[in-house]
Amino acid sequence: MSVYTRITRLQLDQFFSAYTLGEVVSFEGITDGIDNTNYFVTTTQGGFILTLFESLTADELLHFLELLSHLGKNSLSCPRPQSDRQGNSLRRLNGKPAAVFKRLSGAATASPSVLHCQEIGLQLASLHRCTQDYVFPIKSGNDLSWCKTVLNKIGAHLSAADRELIDDELDFQAENGTVNLPRGVIHADLFRDNVLFVDERLSGLLDFYSACTDTLLLDVAITANDWCCDNGTVNDEKFTALLAAYESLRPLEPMEKQHWPILLRAAALRFWLSRLEHQCYPRPGEITQQKDPLIFRRILLQHRQQTYLSLNLRSTA
Repeated sequence: MSVYTRITRLQLDQFFSAYTLGEVVSFEGITDGIDNTNYFVTTTQGGFILTLFESLTADELLHFLELLSHLGKNSLSCPRPQSDRQGNSLRRLNGKPAAVFKRLSGAATASPSVLHCQEIGLQLASLHRCTQDYVFPIKSGNDLSWCKTVLNKIGAHLSAADRELIDDELDFQAENGTVNLPRGVIHADLFRDNVLFVDERLSGLLDFYSACTDTLLLDVAITANDWCCDNGTVNDEKFTALLAAYESLRPLEPMEKQHWPILLRAAALRFWLSRLEHQCYPRPGEITQQKDPLIFRRILLQHRQQTYLSLNLRSTA
């Protein structure tokens, strides 16, 4: 959600004239995130989010907008696209596909409490349950093959120790596949900056544009690695709270519990590589945000040591 595509006030006025959302009062770029360009826009009728999509095509975006509509109908608090006067939810602005969403209340939390972790566990399970029969044609683009491609791209920038660690983890993941685990729609990027809270009550789930059909447990692992680690250090109490809340709505199968340590490692590796790639090859933009890759290196090392996982697994048995 960094700003890669700059827009002018004149462009914005012309764009919003196609809607019945009032006249533009003010706008400002949003710095969080790394994939799309987002602006806060205030009109005479309220607050909105304008998103310009930097890589997804219009055809792909229709699937994501339909998913958001489905989630909204199932009582999940997520952005719902606003239609223009002709009933279109997707338009173009400054050469990019663009959509407008009603701004949700609340703010992201930088330091989640145990209660926050319980709430996100419940919401993630709700998402997985309400999409269990939903056909979503977008497949994951961040599999083991993607990890190897990124490693080859950034390999020259890595220390010998980091290259050895990544190679070893890739070998481990290749030997411990998860093809038989339950699959469905996953958010795939449910980090702290993609969730809004009013006090400790969740008020919004954001940024579904990494969503895909993949292993459900991977989604839990991606989420837990961010929400339940304090500056890269595993917090066992938070892990236990998130898992217990998740399982109160969707109990894990025995095979999922066996693969939990493996998926935690896979998720940590994936985001370590992703952040390394962004660090080595930053995308140009007016406002961009770099996230620290070393956090996920530390998380991966802890998951490889498995000094705390036996307690986690007992708590979900």
